[in-house]
Amino acid sequence: MYVGILYVHIRVTEAFNLKDKRRVLKSVFDKVRNKFQFSAAEVGQMEMINISEMGFSCVSNSYSHIEDRLSSLEKFLEEDFRFEILSIESDIIKC
Repeated sequence: MYVGILYVHIRVTEAFNLKDKRRVLKSVFDKVRNKFQFSAAEVGQMEMINISEMGFSCVSNSYSHIEDRLSSLEKFLEEDFRFEILSIESDIIKC
């Protein structure tokens, strides 16, 4: 079994309060859950108005399948105009 993890540090460019930021994050998380079946959560910088850290994870029995899914998710996030990606880290853990 393999666990894929993607950690994304972002700046929400159009957030003027926490409600604006959380609206964008909720939309991103819902789309990722529906389209890619990843678990998703805000994992850091929760009280900053326009900075956030998002975490995504998925499980598979194939290493290459996890690589493909992480790559697809990363590409999807890079195409979202509502935020700027400051850094991305991914990891695959064999359990």
